[in-house]
Amino acid sequence: MVVTLDFICLRLNPESGLPEVMLQERQKGPESGRYALVGGWVWEEPASDGGDSDETLGDAVTRILKGKVGFLPSHLEKLPPEGSVTRDASLGWSVTIPFLCLFNRPDMAELDQQDGIKWEPIESILAGEYPLPFDHRKLVNIAYEAFLNKIKYSSLLLYLLPEKVAVRQIVEAYDIFGICVKKQTVFSRWVNTGLLAETGEKRSMAAKGQPSKLYGLEEESLSYFDSEIGKSYNKALSAAHS
Repeated sequence: MVVTLDFICLRLNPESGLPEVMLQERQKGPESGRYALVGGWVWEEPASDGGDSDETLGDAVTRILKGKVGFLPSHLEKLPPEGSVTRDASLGWSVTIPFLCLFNRPDMAELDQQDGIKWEPIESILAGEYPLPFDHRKLVNIAYEAFLNKIKYSSLLLYLLPEKVAVRQIVEAYDIFGICVKKQTVFSRWVNTGLLAETGEKRSMAAKGQPSKLYGLEEESLSYFDSEIGKSYNKALSAAHS
């Protein structure tokens, strides 16, 4: 049985701030020429071109992401596997292990210059306006639902934001996903607890007003809260599409 890895790579558009999914043009096999999620096979044996086999799942993740994207994301999270006899008719039974990948690197602009790489608004994928091959739309929906649930009670959203971020940017990012977070909450839960530390730098966030202090994330793994970070409200941008 074939085992593959699929990566649902998310970023916030640098201009609109809306979430987008990285897609890559398929170079061979079924659906060649179409854009799909970044992914690849787990190599049980050395590849025909001389590449080493994957001894661990981590080996496969690193090989595929570095080979097809060029670098690793700011956050990587394994999701429950999906498998069926129909997800890729050319293979028969196959299983994929999807990963949620968040990107906030300052050199992300380099990806926009790569041939065969594009970013598509997640809303157009979930709504079916931009069709994806195989079960990739389903995988995007699964990953996005997991993301939306987790940002309510953890520091996950910060891995989509710049490494040096203003409190205002955090509040505005939560608003994009339909969560009302107050500045006081950011200070009480993150700044005062040491999760966010001042960098000593400031940045102008608007044409008028004083420059805002910038903060950096100080954690080795996700931080979790006892209660939701803010109040959720109805917003068009959601994973409600199926």
